[in-house]
Amino acid sequence: MTRAQKKQYSKIGYTFVILILTVVLILPFLWMVSTSFKEADEIFQEIPKWLPSEFSFKNYGEIWNRGYFKTYFVNSLIVSFATMGVSLVVAMFAGYGISRFRFHGRFFFSALLIVVQMFPSMLLLIPMYMIMSKLGLLNTHLSMIIAYTTFAMPFCAWMIKGYFDTIPVSLEEAARIDGCSRLRILFGIIVPLAAPGIVTVAMFAFILSWQEYMYALTFARTEGMRTITVGIALMQGQHGSVNWGQIMAGSVLACLPGLLLFTYLEKYLVQGFTMGAVKE
Repeated sequence: MTRAQKKQYSKIGYTFVILILTVVLILPFLWMVSTSFKEADEIFQEIPKWLPSEFSFKNYGEIWNRGYFKTYFVNSLIVSFATMGVSLVVAMFAGYGISRFRFHGRFFFSALLIVVQMFPSMLLLIPMYMIMSKLGLLNTHLSMIIAYTTFAMPFCAWMIKGYFDTIPVSLEEAARIDGCSRLRILFGIIVPLAAPGIVTVAMFAFILSWQEYMYALTFARTEGMRTITVGIALMQGQHGSVNWGQIMAGSVLACLPGLLLFTYLEKYLVQGFTMGAVKE
């Protein structure tokens, strides 16, 4: 067997493994979507079917028009977009400072941004709860925004710093000669050039806050303040039974914002994933 044939067989093998893994990962999502369109009696059939006999939007209509699901959805949007915005602003200034300024403890501070991500967020649940209670912020959007920003910002700053490192300093030096301030350089030159990386960081902050459950459950005490992850979880215990059709429909709706954002920003994400990998 020649080297070319070995290489070709290796590619086929890798492709086959990736295909199998993709199918395994996507099957639960497809089953969730399929179940959301089924009637209750069809969900519990002895022999399950991948496709419903008749597609029904009943589960979507019931979950959206009854109870607090719309409130949960809006709360999650508010908290997630606010967390994304605050994390980006703080991370951009922090990342720019670490990337461009030389100061004592710079390397230690950069390493610390990664080290703090290694600790489970659950370790801070009780201290954060006590702080929010003292400040009177429990059962508010602000409490969740502060908590999620605390977790997202260090990693966002570290990622943005890597993207800023790929931008030549000579561009800034030329802008300084022309009389541009640091702030104008940051938002007029650096941020547009690092846009793909910033979009990647924004998606990370959004998804982190959108899918979080434990802090939302602890900080939100009323139905009007709960997020979508908590709302769907609590549906499993309502009325002493589990309506799987509505839970699957709610889960599909919960996936839509992330999927829409990913679809819209896909071209920036592909560039952002590789932008900070190599420093020129």
